[in-house]
Amino acid sequence: MSSTSLKANGVTVAVLDGWDVEMSALSATPSRSLVHLGNFALPVERGDYGSGAVEIMGSAGIFMALMEFDTSAASTALFSGAVMPTNLAIADFSPQTLQRRLPNQLGTQRFFVASDRPFVLYAVLGSTRMASVLVSEMNRVLRGISIGSAA
Repeated sequence: MSSTSLKANGVTVAVLDGWDVEMSALSATPSRSLVHLGNFALPVERGDYGSGAVEIMGSAGIFMALMEFDTSAASTALFSGAVMPTNLAIADFSPQTLQRRLPNQLGTQRFFVASDRPFVLYAVLGSTRMASVLVSEMNRVLRGISIGSAA
């Protein structure tokens, strides 16, 4: 169950037990949101797409990055018509989607617009063998994220 919620710049995340969440702003004007979520302790030093984190997560690990793009991207074909994913399937994941391929890991990347704000969800599963359980847990977390207007 959720024990607390974090909110920054119009993004709210229901933090589930066992999850580590960090919300920050990307250096831009106006500021854009970056949210990292993991079902393991996130390292202090990590890249926007999780480099430094995905290397240390175990086979039961899940890492997600929710990154906001410049508002002008919302009207591009990449983001057009897509809404925030909350019901991903195992078939949505592939080793080819990973920023950096690591053994047995699977990734997905989904571009979408929420509250007129363009985002990408980049997510990594720690194991192909546990993918079914991990995707189910990820969807539970995604349903606890809401995006409103930037503050």
